[in-house]
Amino acid sequence: MHHIFLEFTELEPGVKSVEDLKYVIRDEKQTAFVMSAVVARFIKDALIMNQTIISLKNCRFAFEGGAEFVEFDNKGKSKIYTEQPDWFITPGAFARSQWLVNHELHDLATPQFISTFIDMFPDVKKRREHCNILFNLQLDDVNSQSKTLLTTGKPGNKTRNSTKPKIVDLGSYELFSQFFARLKNAVDADIFPTVQVLTGIDDVAKVPATLKNAARTWFKAISSELPPNSKRVGAGNSALFCAPVRQQIQQIEAYGVERYYQYLSKTIAEAGEQFITDFDVKFPA
Repeated sequence: MHHIFLEFTELEPGVKSVEDLKYVIRDEKQTAFVMSAVVARFIKDALIMNQTIISLKNCRFAFEGGAEFVEFDNKGKSKIYTEQPDWFITPGAFARSQWLVNHELHDLATPQFISTFIDMFPDVKKRREHCNILFNLQLDDVNSQSKTLLTTGKPGNKTRNSTKPKIVDLGSYELFSQFFARLKNAVDADIFPTVQVLTGIDDVAKVPATLKNAARTWFKAISSELPPNSKRVGAGNSALFCAPVRQQIQQIEAYGVERYYQYLSKTIAEAGEQFITDFDVKFPA
């Protein structure tokens, strides 16, 4: 029994979020779904933290339309490769088979299929893209014009939206427990818990944005501070910085680390689009 997840930008994903992923892999039946870019990024970030992820045992992932593949065996050990495996299916073949089943379109009469399909894709551009795949129309790439427009525009934050990082939760206790262990080891040794320490990656430039912001979010929730930057580290006196964090860790351990993460994950979800700097979490009663 395997769960197969395919990153096809041309098709509407059946697994859009990490919560969807967790729901699907609980099923003992063999499944195959298109996954969103969010889920694909989550898996790649998780692999940076650990090559063995028990919760993903017997799962198979195809990234970027089949450019890269990851398989997890029955013990959760991963194997990454680029040679196309026999279980991979092209977007067109998948769209005309399992994708229809996943979206409950496979057994509809033609008139009902047409009306349901139109309702499913009110955006004409998305509807055209799916028709192109389903019926092998071989239309010109509808994204080419928009890509050209994007590349010819002037760089910069045109919408003047804030670039401050927002709160992120990776939706995995397994990853949080690894973060928590690194944090505990650091403060117990009076070592500044920098982003590099919290993620286990020495070169901060190589830390994926989602992983980096998740570490910042979790640390802010625990300590009410952001991870120390180079300026704070340069100022010294790590013992002073670590002492209150150590107290918070002891409090979380007494409460239960997994229980605390469940509370924190729910709090992050309820907070929505909040900046990390503004994020404040009260300890559960």
